[in-house]
Amino acid sequence: MLCPYCKSEIPDDAKKCMNCGEWLDPVYRKPKKEEQSFFSAFSETVISFLWFGFLLVIAAIVVYAFLDYNGMINW
Repeated sequence: MLCPYCKSEIPDDAKKCMNCGEWLDPVYRKPKKEEQSFFSAFSETVISFLWFGFLLVIAAIVVYAFLDYNGMINW
């Protein structure tokens, strides 16, 4: 049998090609990730930054409230 990926001769009962290392049995193959377009990757980045900013603001509010409650902030 020939490997469908590298066309080298392999045994008929092989599950993986000895030459190129590709899995021949689809059960063992990992699905390939779809490539993202520029805008979808950009939007994921923007959303990640927005979440980070949101969490940063929440943390700042908690720290300010803690310091104000303990009398460490004198205006």
